[in-house]
Amino acid sequence: MNSINLKPAAIMISACLLTGWSIEYLTGFSWLTATLLAMITVLVNGLIIFNEDLDEEGYDYQEGVTDTPEAKAEKIKANKIQAAIIVLLIIGAVWSYI
Repeated sequence: MNSINLKPAAIMISACLLTGWSIEYLTGFSWLTATLLAMITVLVNGLIIFNEDLDEEGYDYQEGVTDTPEAKAEKIKANKIQAAIIVLLIIGAVWSYI
């Protein structure tokens, strides 16, 4: 059974928390809102890079592997999951700001 590697997620959350606390310390802006905005920025950047790398001239493109209907369906599924997470973080950032 494959296990999920939580180390990258823990590093991202830690870096975003440190960013949020630094912004609060320097500006007085809410640390939670700043942390969520940092997470949104990182995830949007990752989504853009993921899609660019799987395009025909991208870094991860392999003819016959990444252009199959199954691979394209998995790419769409991954995009939907990440977009849903980004939308939830946006809602959380707006809610924490209000």
